[in-house]
Order: sequence, then structure tokens, then C-alpha cells
Amino acid sequence: MDQGRDRDEHSKLVAVVGTSRMAIAGASASMSPGTSGVILPVELLHIIFESVDRSDLYFIALSSRTLNKIVTPALYSNIDLDLPHTIYACVRTLASVPRRTAFNRDLAGFVETISLRDLNDWIELPSALQRKQRSVVGRRLAKAIPRMKRIRSITCRIRSLPHTLQVFTTLASGAFPHIDAIDMNVCFPSHWSPTLTSPIAGIRGLKILRLDSDDFGSFMCSILTGNYNTLKSLVFTDRLHIVWHAWKSIPSFPALEELGVQVQVLSERAFQDTSSVRRFILPCWDIWDDVAMPSNVLPNLEDVTCYPVQLRAFLLTSASHKRPISTVTLNHLRYERCHRGGCFGMEDRFTPYDFHHNIGPTVQALRFSSAPLRRLSFCVQKLSVSALSDLLPLTDLEYLLIALDMAPGEDDTDDIFALAPLLDRMPRMHTLLLSDVTKKMMNECFAFAHDEAYQRRALAAYDEHSSFLRRVAFTTEFEWEKRQDGWHPWGHVVAEREILSDGEDDESIE
Repeated sequence: MDQGRDRDEHSKLVAVVGTSRMAIAGASASMSPGTSGVILPVELLHIIFESVDRSDLYFIALSSRTLNKIVTPALYSNIDLDLPHTIYACVRTLASVPRRTAFNRDLAGFVETISLRDLNDWIELPSALQRKQRSVVGRRLAKAIPRMKRIRSITCRIRSLPHTLQVFTTLASGAFPHIDAIDMNVCFPSHWSPTLTSPIAGIRGLKILRLDSDDFGSFMCSILTGNYNTLKSLVFTDRLHIVWHAWKSIPSFPALEELGVQVQVLSERAFQDTSSVRRFILPCWDIWDDVAMPSNVLPNLEDVTCYPVQLRAFLLTSASHKRPISTVTLNHLRYERCHRGGCFGMEDRFTPYDFHHNIGPTVQALRFSSAPLRRLSFCVQKLSVSALSDLLPLTDLEYLLIALDMAPGEDDTDDIFALAPLLDRMPRMHTLLLSDVTKKMMNECFAFAHDEAYQRRALAAYDEHSSFLRRVAFTTEFEWEKRQDGWHPWGHVVAEREILSDGEDDESIE
């Protein structure tokens, strides 16, 4: 290496990384007596960059050509995006042929894991990506996938994204030796017919398969029969009549830990032994309360996602062996810091749950679990500390997520300060999240959603009753993290940026 060039590269590195201890240690180790500068070999730079925060890598990549070459593979090896404008820009870059990229590199070839999620897109709510933009994103992703020879995992959760069927069948063809996880919302084109010949599913060693898809039966069956020995997570959020043939030909799923299917499927031959399953998810569209759960299935179940009226079916009242359920997610509730606030499901969207009549009795049924409750998520009409206090002792509860239809402090509801004394009964609670997802669905929010001073006063009240809390949120606009020097707000939701088109989606694209 040229010594003058190395000194220049190191100066740029220090300016970007700043106080990185590894950078300082690396620089010190490479200092030699009698020299006025520092020489850092490329191999050492690789080691230093492994310890640098990912956010810093973007700035390092822009600082020089040498550093860009070192950092770029790391940046593109793990892609995790949930904002529409970043998804659009990234997929455009990945689809670019090498001659059109900086230094003529095939950036798609660096990808090992890729996650593209539109957090604001669930159920009936529209995606922030317009129809033509989705078409461009889907086509470009399908173009880039064949070059991702290192890919191990893909998550693509953008509703109605064209060309995802092509992406899915390509990944499952067997041409990608490292892929072991597929989590996708598969969109079938309008001109597609079930009578079309299915491609060959040559994929083997698949560990995770989570799909929103209700067609392509023979292809799906071939994936299941070829990977039943290795699957650890199997989730179908749509109806499963298309793969019933596979259930009859598969002896068992010996490695399965997470399962998301209709309860009726558990009577099939493939699920005669479900002792390895720790998490079970009922499909969100399955709202019926007449769930018949055989006592001999899912004996070691720890985590269940369902509706309140369905939970009791998982809790054995008379069997000698009770399921060790310690995590309960009601209404498929998920907390997300985004404009829509995550997602949830309701049997009747216009009839919010009453705690005393719906949630309380449901959670009290957990006395029939052989394990203490540690994580609980549910939707309720309003915040009522007295109602929460009526629950069974929650001394082992560590995580509590509550989605509220009415803002705390409105009308006859309790405010967020009233939760403080409740923490005395929850000595292990480290995460307390209040969600306004049901309000955001109506384009509303809590009055204090952006009032950090008000929320900080509530946190001070919490500290008087709990020293264990580390993560708190009063809204899905941002949350609080407790560090050594106190509470810090982070993750504020910002206004969506305009998607910068390159002109392709301005055309008429179907």
C-alpha cells in the first residue's frame, strides 16, 4: 500500500467513526516507532468496520473509493427497510446492471438477507406505494432476485405487489443453495390460471415458510413434502385447502417450533406429533369462537396468538398435562412505530372490547396454564386501572401491550399517571406499551402523542414504583428507553418522504 494514501484513508475513517474504541485500538496497534502517521491494512479496516454501527457505514462508504469498496458488501448483505421511499430506491439500485453502478459492481450479489415491509399496509388500509410504483418495485425485485446467489432469507410484506409470484417460484426453484427462510405476501396476476403448469420446487433445507397465498397447490405441496424435515416455522395466513394433499403424505414435522394454520388442520396425519411446537397462530380471518382443540395436540405450547373468545380452547381445565402458555397475543395485535401504528384484528370492528366482560375473564382463564404469564397483548375500549388490578396476580409479567380505543384521560378514562401504582404488582415488568392503532385507523391520535414533557412526568411517576422498566411507549409516534442517565425518547415517526421517480412509473404500467 502507498503510505500517503493510507494516512489519508485513516484520517477519513477517524473523522467518520469518531470515538469508536475499536478504531482507536486498531490505530494504536498499527502505530510503529518513528513514524508520523498510521498505516492500516485493508484486513484491519475490515475488522474495525465490523464493530462500527451500521448507520456510520453509510457515511464511511461516501468518504473514499477504497473505503466504499470495503463497506459496500456489508451494507448490502443485510437489507431491512420499512419506508416506501427507501424500498423504492433500494430495489431500483439492486436491479441495476453492474455497468450502471459505482465501480461496476453487482450489488444484488452481495445480498444475504432482505426484508421489505410496508408498515402502513394491512387489511383494508392502502399502501403508501401507488399502484404504478408497486408495479415497478415488483418487476425490479423480480429482475434482481436471480443475481442474489448468496441470499439466505427474504421477507416481502407489501400487499398487492406485482411479480411476487415470479419472485417466490424463482427462490423455491432450487437454484439458491443458501436460502432457508421465505416470508412473503404472494400476489397472483389477474391473468394467472390454476390450470397453468406449475414450476418445479427444488428448494431443500427450508427452515421458515410464512405465506399469504391461497393458490398454486401442486407447487406448494412439493415445497412442503421436500422440506418437512427441516421446517421450523410454517405459517399460512390464508385457507389451506390447496395443500391438504401434502398433509396426508407427510409423516410429521419433527423440527417445527412455530405453526400458523387453522385448528382443523391439526387432525391431519402430518400433525399427529406436535410436541416440538412452541408457538401457534390462528389465522386473523378465522374469527369463529367454536374452536375445537384436541387435548393431545400442542402439549408444549408456550405462545399463542388468537382472539379472546378462542383462548380458552388452548387452556385445559381437566387434563393432567396443562399447556405451559406464557405469552398471549390477542387480536393479532402488533406494535409498530409508524403512521398506522401497527396492526390488529377485531371480530366486530365497531364494537370495542370491554375489559370486565371480554378481556378480564379471558386472561383469568390463564390460571389453567402450567406456566406464569410473561407477555400479554390485547385491545380494549379504554384504560381502567381498577379493571387491570382485577386480573390474577401478574408478578411474573414482563411485557404488556395495550391498544386503546379511547385516549387515556378522556371522559371517564384513567390517564397514564394512574398506571404507576399498578407497577408495584409487576416487579418484573420491563416493557409497557400503549398503542393508538385503533385511533389512527380513524386518522386520529392521543392528545398527548407529541407531548414529551407530559410523558416524561408520567415516567417519573413510574420510577417511584418500578426500577425494572426499560422500554415504555404511550403512543406509536415514538417510544422511551431507559439508559444509565435516565429516559430518552427515540424512534419518532417522521413525515413520509416523496418517492423520487426515475420516470419508469410515470408510464402506463399494468
